[in-house]
Amino acid sequence: MKHEKPKPTKEVIESNQGLSSPSLEELQRSHHILEALIAVLPPHSKEELVDLLHTLAAGSGSPEEMNSVHQRALEIVSGVCKPNPPQELPSPEHGQETGERRQRDRRQR
Repeated sequence: MKHEKPKPTKEVIESNQGLSSPSLEELQRSHHILEALIAVLPPHSKEELVDLLHTLAAGSGSPEEMNSVHQRALEIVSGVCKPNPPQELPSPEHGQETGERRQRDRRQR
């Protein structure tokens, strides 16, 4: 007796189709994100990232090569997306003290 694989249900088929073809909205969102990312990259990083993305899209390499390309692309993107260190903003009290000091200075003139 042969072991037959269970046939996929309609829900599984629709789910798989959804995974293979993103919606237009998702593609547009990805496109805008990619444009914004590339706009802030220095020229040499921009060229490198575009080449890496072409390589990934082609998928014509060994798994080790593809992993290396993927990791380098992530490094470039991570370098751009790192949050800037928080800058010290003067507290509201500091601004109030400065304003009061200016008023005293004007009165003394």
